Amino acid sequence: MIHVGMPTERRRPAPSVLLPLTPARYLRLRRIAAGLSVDAIARSISANNQAEARALVMLLETEGSTARYRETVDAFADAFPIDIDVYFQLRDTPAEEHPRICRGCGCSESDPCVAGDGSHTCGWRGPATCSRCVSDPAAAVLQ
Repeated sequence: MIHVGMPTERRRPAPSVLLPLTPARYLRLRRIAAGLSVDAIARSISANNQAEARALVMLLETEGSTARYRETVDAFADAFPIDIDVYFQLRDTPAEEHPRICRGCGCSESDPCVAGDGSHTCGWRGPATCSRCVSDPAAAVLQ
């Protein structure tokens, strides 16, 4: 049997192997990038009922779950750096309209990594990897 290659003009570009980032994954990436545990976030968003707050954090980091209200995401934004608009874009728009987001830490062009002095410290080094995460082997696996 003879095998031949397809003519190059008939070839289509390979589809992107990156799956769309979900709102749940985005929240989890940003929480981990901030170095915070689920319990730390629960303490930050509710002083009175930490068990309920912990359950909310776990729920919103579960694939398929999303926040209904902007106020809920605002509470998370008070606890660690996230871009509320990015969260709602991930929730409400088709994948082809999603912003570019690092799969290692969850930063985006509208919410780049920030150093202790407040300066922006990252840029893009791959299709979905920022310069902060490019040397992190765990971030490379997520691409």
